[in-house]
Amino acid sequence: MGEFTDRLLILIIAVVGLGSLIIAWLGGFVVAEMGGWMEIGGLAVLVVLFLVALVGVWHEFNTVETESR
Repeated sequence: MGEFTDRLLILIIAVVGLGSLIIAWLGGFVVAEMGGWMEIGGLAVLVVLFLVALVGVWHEFNTVETESR
C-alpha cells in the first residue's frame, strides 16, 4: 500500500475511535441525568472536541493531497 492509503487508513481508525469515545461519553451524561450548567458545559466540550476532530481530518486530507502532487 502507498503512503496515501496508509495515512487514510490511520485517519479513519482515529476518527472512528474518537467518535466512539464521544458517543460513550454522551451516553454517560444521559444515564447520569445531569442538568443545568454542568450538562451545557459537557455538551459544549463534546462539540469542541468534534469540531477539532473535523478540522484535523480536513487538515490531514489537505496535507496528503498537497504531498501527493
